[in-house]
Parts: sequence; C-alpha cells; structure tokens
Amino acid sequence: MPGPALCRRVLSRQSYGITGISFFRRDSRFPLDNARTRCYVPEITTSKSHIRGDCIMWIGISAGIAAAFFQDCGYVCSRLYVKKQNHTSWNLLLYTQILMGGVSLLLLPFLWDAQALSGAAFILPLLLSAGGSVFGQFFFFRSEKHIEPARISSMMALRVVLLAVISALFLGERYDWMQIAGIILAPLSAFVINWENGRIRLGGMQWLGAALLFYCVSDLSVKYMIDGIHTDNIFHSSLLALCFVNILLGAAALPFMRGKWKLHEITGTVPFASSWLLKQFFLYSCYALIGPVHGNVILTIRGPLAIVITLILLKLHVQDLDSAAGAKIWIRRSIATILMVAAILLYTFH
Repeated sequence: MPGPALCRRVLSRQSYGITGISFFRRDSRFPLDNARTRCYVPEITTSKSHIRGDCIMWIGISAGIAAAFFQDCGYVCSRLYVKKQNHTSWNLLLYTQILMGGVSLLLLPFLWDAQALSGAAFILPLLLSAGGSVFGQFFFFRSEKHIEPARISSMMALRVVLLAVISALFLGERYDWMQIAGIILAPLSAFVINWENGRIRLGGMQWLGAALLFYCVSDLSVKYMIDGIHTDNIFHSSLLALCFVNILLGAAALPFMRGKWKLHEITGTVPFASSWLLKQFFLYSCYALIGPVHGNVILTIRGPLAIVITLILLKLHVQDLDSAAGAKIWIRRSIATILMVAAILLYTFH
C-alpha cells in the first residue's frame, strides 16, 4: 500500500444540510498534487482515530471503475446510434453536447460559489479540456465505424502511455519500475485483444490515435482546472468543472444546429448523453483524487467491462454491437484481462 509520504493533501469531512451527503473538504493550504500522487490524508476525526488516507485512494479507484462502466455504456449507446441509417457521428456529437450543456446549465445555480471562481487560473485548462474533449469525441465516433465496442474500449488503454510520456517529458514526472511495468502492461493488453491471424487490424486506427491524443490533452487539463476552482470539497469542484466544460461546448455547438433540430434524433442521443455525463463526473473525481495517469491505469478495466456488457446485450438480442467471437478470440480476451488486472495492481501497490 502507498506510504504516508505519498499522502499529500489534507481533506476533511463536511456534512451539507441540504442534501445530507458527506463530502471530503479540500484544505486550501495544500496544492493539487501531481499525477503520481496515490492517496491523501483525510482529516476525518472519529472518537478513536483518524481514518487512513488509503480510503481516499480507494474512493478515487472506485470513481475510476464507475467512470469505466458508464464510458462503456456510452460506447454501446453511441454505436447503436451511428449504425442507424442517416445517423452520423457529427449529429451525435452536436446533440450530445447541447443536451449535456442544458443539464449543466440547470445544475449550475445549485453549485455556484463566487469565491471559488475569484481567480482566472482555471480558464486556460477549461478551454484545453473542452477542446480536447470535443475533438477526442469526434475522432472517437469516426473510429467506431470501423472498430467494435469491445475492441475500441480495450484500445483506449493506449491513452495511459501517452499520458505517462507527456507527464515525464513536460511535467517532470518520474516513475519507478513497478509503475513503468503497469504502464506497459496496460497497452499490451490492448495489443493482445487486437491481434488477429498474426497481424494487427489497423482499420480506423488513425481516427482512434487522434482521439487518444486529444483525450490526453483533456485529461491533463482537468487536473489543473479543478486545482483552480477553490471550493470546500473536491467533488464540488469536479461538478463545477463539469458544468463549465459542458456549457462551453453546448454553446459552441448551437451555431452548427441550423436546420438540424430533429426530435427523433435528439431523443436518440439521450442514453449516450446520460452515460457520458455520469462518466464525466466520476472521471473528474477520479483524476482529482489519484491523478490522471493512475486514473487511466484504473480505466483499463473498461475492456473486460465492455466485453461483459456486450455479452449481456447480445443475449438480449441487441444487434450491431460486435462481430462473432470464436474460442481463440475469447482466449485472447482472457489473457488481456489478466494483463489489465496486473497493470492496475502494479501501479496501485508499487
């Protein structure tokens, strides 16, 4: 388990009377930690002792697993949408951003904190996060026309390598050998899943590569954006960051909607928009608690989750999800799952 030396930020527990939900309050004396931070020391006083900082790490990991689940649900919903006749990835992107922006606009008055937004440090990361997210989604939708949900979800594990390289080259991050092993095993699992008849299937990979690059820009920007929003607790900051990003992207999408308001297409995007909004909240919370690199190692679990979700939906006779899988494919997927779990364990318990 991570030692106390890695536990940087002090968080304290605070109960909010309106919702009755307890949050962990961030102490402004401690800056947002970098991507290698594993856990934080919570200042949660009980009658006998303080709760260990490890529990915060596990909250971050749980948030990452929840983000992976809703992301996989979003993959399935988006594939079902774009596979239908006359439904394009561009329309899905526009309708989704407007729906998410509308929901965020409704939430914003309940989350508003003028003091938290007194500075301008969050503005540039906000723009980078929003831009990286929207371009990442656009290229991701393009790749979905060529790659099945279970495969594309697994290939997203390559994201952690890009994040680690960028963090090491430009942000001064350093990783020990166990962390490096975990970072290597994560994309290796994607390589195993996509190996077919002695070769890698490259159809749609150029779009997926572009999506990964823009998602990395968004991921790294999220950390700095939340750091620049000084609320009493990290989940409040995550929700505010989510609202700002979605409102900005929703407003940017409106000019492209001239003559494209089709009710049946808008309602068709609701499942994807709902899944993506939930994914976004858990993802932001995960990055804020354990950092984007560790968070993306945890997100490799989306590969096995995508396979399970696809199997369940195929049993329910849902079409246009995945190609037929034989025994060799299932063997590869099982090996890939073992590699993913090993990557998570190595990086988390280094």
